[in-house]
Amino acid sequence: MEPWIWITAGIILSVLEIVIPSFTIIWFGLAAIVVGILSFIIRTDSLALQLALWAVLSGLFTYGWFRFFRQETKTLSGQSKEAIIGKSGIIVKANGTTFPGGIIRFPIAVLGSDEWSYISEEQLQLGDRGVIVDIAGDKLVVKKG
Repeated sequence: MEPWIWITAGIILSVLEIVIPSFTIIWFGLAAIVVGILSFIIRTDSLALQLALWAVLSGLFTYGWFRFFRQETKTLSGQSKEAIIGKSGIIVKANGTTFPGGIIRFPIAVLGSDEWSYISEEQLQLGDRGVIVDIAGDKLVVKKG
């Protein structure tokens, strides 16, 4: 196949990424462009060789993207309690009952909310820093920290 056909197909596939934003089509397009450039330099007309080269390059580009360059966003949503143990916040409401508790606020949302009810074995005051040590039902277990 002619090199210009590969380059044109590669450009079309790369532009198609704008219409279908999957960020995988672009790697097939870039591989086609590279095959077109290599076919022009090497002067090969073997369609089987070009297709094999395109398949290998597409696989390598896609693998390289997912393995080395793609950054995963990590949230604590849906994670186990070990993911939030040790996070600290400020006590914004303290109850002086027989079983100390109240409301703690975190600077960054923990499990989807920035304010949580807490219980503690210690008496915490308004403005104290509390550290999560466990989860008990729908409340956090905190200690002074």
